[in-house]
Amino acid sequence: MKKAGFRYQKAKVVVKFGDRIKTACGVYHPDDVYSLYCIPNKTIYLMLTDYGLADELDSPGILESLSIGYGYHAQNMVGIVDQEDRAVKKLPKAKALALTTKGSLQSICLAGAFIGSVWDSLGHSRAHGSEYFINRHAVEGNYKGFGTAKNRVYWQRRGFDAASPSACNTYTAPAAKVS
Repeated sequence: MKKAGFRYQKAKVVVKFGDRIKTACGVYHPDDVYSLYCIPNKTIYLMLTDYGLADELDSPGILESLSIGYGYHAQNMVGIVDQEDRAVKKLPKAKALALTTKGSLQSICLAGAFIGSVWDSLGHSRAHGSEYFINRHAVEGNYKGFGTAKNRVYWQRRGFDAASPSACNTYTAPAAKVS
């Protein structure tokens, strides 16, 4: 961040256990999501369950979710979130959805870049990382604003393989890669 001329701000992280988690951005269930980034208070809420922790070393879903939240925080710090919000208000519905999808896929790619940079230190092979992302996103299906399962896998693997955020420019990617 500093190299690019941005002021670095640590994200606040709040860890909560339970079935129904209250955050500044609403109430969530850990079965739906392990973490979320709440823009108004720049806080990542990490929501844990015994089930989620059970297989974290071999299948790091919590690390992945926390990393995606931090990706949103990075986007917020450099102004991407504000620019996207302003643009979305002026765009027709389909174009607004396409733009928010690019932001979501970029956050997934940034998470992949971070995870790729620490993966070996966690005792995993590179092949296990690629397999993990394919299996995780292939079963999740498609959700409006988050891209297709195929594209989520593409961007996360792209970030993971590069282990660098420089691989994550979803805004200049072909439409087929950011749908």
